[in-house]
Amino acid sequence: MEKKVYLGNDTAGYFLKTKCIEYLEGKGIPYVDCGSEDDPDIESTRYPFFAARVAKAVQSGEAICGVLICGTGIGISMAANKFKGIRAGLCSTTYQARMTRRHNDANILCMGGRTIGEWEAIDMLETFLNTDYDGGFHDGSLDLIRDAENLMMNDQVWEEEPRKISTGPLADAEIFDRSKG
Repeated sequence: MEKKVYLGNDTAGYFLKTKCIEYLEGKGIPYVDCGSEDDPDIESTRYPFFAARVAKAVQSGEAICGVLICGTGIGISMAANKFKGIRAGLCSTTYQARMTRRHNDANILCMGGRTIGEWEAIDMLETFLNTDYDGGFHDGSLDLIRDAENLMMNDQVWEEEPRKISTGPLADAEIFDRSKG
């Protein structure tokens, strides 16, 4: 089975995800889109569900790496980093994308759909995909992260389907999350 880049996003990350997909298609790089669609009836979607899908694919080895995008990239990176073996790096510059691969062996690139321009995002994605881990001195830090994960994390993976939410006039429609009580 050919390994692919897995992409996930919430509503705020949709546009930037489409630009990343255009880049991947242009380079012939296989991908899987696990993210939210651009649905005019949906005001927003919850990023933890999409982070879980991508993190699971990276964790299992189905994906060569992942790309996650929410409004700022902060929330989706936090959610992804809850999964054992995931090193999701939130980046806003090409330099950060390069260094998170070289020094941290990051396996998921996280970006902010409302904070980064499309050209910077594409440059960061290209850099992330084409930068190798330096190893050596940095192995010690990654070993410590693995030790901490082994002490603090179990191997259960969130399987729940994404729920859609609305705060506007469609809030009573059945397709929306009613978990707020």
